[in-house]
Amino acid sequence: MIYCNSKNVLLVIASTMAIFWLSACQDEDMLPAVGDPGELISALPETVQYPIDNPYTVEKEDLGRLLYWDPILSGTKDVACVTCHHPDFGYADGLKFSQGVGANGLGPGRSGGLRTMRNAPTVINAAFNGIDNNGFYDPALSPMFWDNRAESLEGQALLPMLSKEEMRGGAIAEGAIIDTIIQRLYAIPEYVAKFEQAFGSNDINQDRILAAIATFERGIIANNSRFDRYMRGDLNALSGFEIEGMNAFIQVGCADCHSGPMFSDYKLHTIGVQDNINPPDRGATNTFDFRTPTLRNLSVTGPYMHNGIHETLEEVMEFYEEIAEGEDDALNSNVSENQLDPEMQDLQLDDDQINEIIAFLNTLNDNSFDKTIPTSVPSGLPVGGNID
Repeated sequence: MIYCNSKNVLLVIASTMAIFWLSACQDEDMLPAVGDPGELISALPETVQYPIDNPYTVEKEDLGRLLYWDPILSGTKDVACVTCHHPDFGYADGLKFSQGVGANGLGPGRSGGLRTMRNAPTVINAAFNGIDNNGFYDPALSPMFWDNRAESLEGQALLPMLSKEEMRGGAIAEGAIIDTIIQRLYAIPEYVAKFEQAFGSNDINQDRILAAIATFERGIIANNSRFDRYMRGDLNALSGFEIEGMNAFIQVGCADCHSGPMFSDYKLHTIGVQDNINPPDRGATNTFDFRTPTLRNLSVTGPYMHNGIHETLEEVMEFYEEIAEGEDDALNSNVSENQLDPEMQDLQLDDDQINEIIAFLNTLNDNSFDKTIPTSVPSGLPVGGNID
């Protein structure tokens, strides 16, 4: 690898990438050292892997789409998977905390009912969860949720149906909800036929329900952002200012945690985000440890952080700047500076870099994900639940 520095241009030639990295830079003695960006961040694969025990079929995807949009899976028949993960909001919901059973409306206009304890992560590109910078991941072991408490999209699909706040409600016991859902599906001839088409027999069980939903969700991808095209060799995909932002993203330490094709190391970290939960959230392995979120499609998946406390990217970056400057009042009152992850303690960030980095983050947006909305679902219930 060769680094050529001048007063106005940083030229990095990465032989393994066969790509020129161009950006304006400072004098050589002021320039922070950077590694090969291709060693830290990279393009998403152009295809998705499926688990060995749940291979892709069109019939399974079609069934999964209907189940994803059908409130028949909720205890009160008023909430579907899509209620909190809707394409109009980047397969999130635009709320700080999702409003589940008993609520009405869609996105930020949704209110009432039971409130969950977390901000809804996007489903977009969840098929790639756990991917490393070499493009390796095991779809059967992909980490899910803010606290990594589930593995695979199949494992993730189960837990909202068991959750009282999200989909189950209080009328049906947790141990009975899946059997209740199965009996409901058996009572709908169209579902019986579709399970037979997807799996070769009309047996409806938990594993098949989860396999179908996961198959549909693996098709919700956005892997052709301008950043992806740049990393694949299109040197015109990013502007000079955006490339400066990419270099700044690496220089200040963002890529220490936001690494790989999904811009996440999928590890739990203590970053000291202010607590806006009352009573405090006790759902994570550690009260203040949460997984590094992906930075893809941020333009449509806010608000940000596990509790949605920041409405804009500017607010997020200002939070990190305050931490970098040692402002203790930016921290959660229950987290001291020495409890922060080392990556947070070593962070260096200024105003100019914030603007550059935000410009770079916007190159990770890709609006080409599947936004198809079924006109009806086999149960005959309102598509998506009570979202009108």
